[in-house]
Amino acid sequence: MHKKLHSNKMRLALCLLLFLVSVSHAELPELGDPTKKELSPFEEYLMGKQFYQTLRSNIPFVEDLVVNDYLTTLGQKLVSQTGESNKQFHFFILKIPSINAFAGPDAYIGIHTGLILSAQNESELAGVLAHEISHVTQRHLARAMTESSTSPGVGFAAILAGILVSAQNPAAGAAIIYGSAAGMMQSQINFTRQNEYEADRIAISVLRNANISPDGMTNFFETLLAKSESSNELAQIEYLRTHPLSSTRIAESKHRIQENDHSLPKDSLNFQLTKARIMVVTAPSVTDLIARFKSIDKEQMSISDQYAMAIALMAHDNHQQAVVLLKKLIQRNDHPWFKLALAKAYEHNHQDQLALDTLDTLNQTLPNYLPVVIEYALLLNSQGNYDRSLLLLKRILQYQKHPVIYETLAQTYYSKGQIGAALEATSYQYEQEGHLKLAAQQIDNALKQPDLDTAAYQRLESRKGTLLEQLKREKIN
Repeated sequence: MHKKLHSNKMRLALCLLLFLVSVSHAELPELGDPTKKELSPFEEYLMGKQFYQTLRSNIPFVEDLVVNDYLTTLGQKLVSQTGESNKQFHFFILKIPSINAFAGPDAYIGIHTGLILSAQNESELAGVLAHEISHVTQRHLARAMTESSTSPGVGFAAILAGILVSAQNPAAGAAIIYGSAAGMMQSQINFTRQNEYEADRIAISVLRNANISPDGMTNFFETLLAKSESSNELAQIEYLRTHPLSSTRIAESKHRIQENDHSLPKDSLNFQLTKARIMVVTAPSVTDLIARFKSIDKEQMSISDQYAMAIALMAHDNHQQAVVLLKKLIQRNDHPWFKLALAKAYEHNHQDQLALDTLDTLNQTLPNYLPVVIEYALLLNSQGNYDRSLLLLKRILQYQKHPVIYETLAQTYYSKGQIGAALEATSYQYEQEGHLKLAAQQIDNALKQPDLDTAAYQRLESRKGTLLEQLKREKIN
């Protein structure tokens, strides 16, 4: 049975690769003059958009707002030290148990849950992120695609195939990315050793300037290299197949780390709490996870373990027990994530007023913290307090744009019976997600609504024209 399953996965890998290669020219936008040696920023943007949307359609993402906000905040902290702050980076987490990370076209940086769970502290995760960010700033992927004799579209398809297959079979997926499948040159779809050394060197500087210890990067690489010597663990360490690693490379990175770097911060409570949340969302059995936590002496449980147990209890609908545990945890440490979890536990335990009071206090302290704003707005909506919800959502839109804000805004407008405004909000959601055609369709629907005033009608007409022009440009290119 096991051999048959493995054989089916391998057939899937090969079929998917051949399919993606065959459609790389048919479905992807035409990438300009094939004689050019460099992808233009707009061509890379188109590739990045297709890359991300394909992953979205085929691989489960971690949809946890708290976790995603943490990763994006850490990533942007590192990006701010690269001199590329004006470039938009996209950080996301895939529910794949293997240990890997990748930098796709146009600064789309993905992390596997397996890598986060394998990292011991924040500096190790930050080291991987800084390394991937450096691949982006040095345009290693774009150069690898354009410098090979094969078309960029084929290399792009191979990268996608490798990531998609790795969700089911890490070894097969890594082989597609790293190997020369379908006659493609390794240099086209992989970072050369020279690029890896360059990314390490730049990452160390980025980490230092971000006030994070570069030791984490080299320590994590050393751990992976040591694990690779075990045949039982090698299949899960996909990172080593897609990022060639050697003791020489690690030694050179260590040589670049300065004495003062060792005293820089290595960890944060937010990282450990992030691991706790990911542990719960990826657990094969939440029941077994709770049982394991209950078997641990309460005096021996770390703060992050207690938090993980509370989140697991909520996932198991044991909200009363979660309330008790979180209240004790807050007495020990009043971290805002504990209070946010407590508010959710209160709500699901039908203690709505306590939930509202907790969220209101949190919102006053952290008025632009997305997870709090969304949770508060949704609870206000359930209470019929739509105007207060709209106030919160419109305020946070002044500081950040995120699909979930527009999605919640649309729900609020629908509840108020303002269909035109709801459709307009949904159009912004689709635009943020890269679905320009769907966004334009929502505007068409909004323009037919009788509740629009003249200003809204003119605004929507203008946006529709802008979207159609963008769609036309993407089709031409």
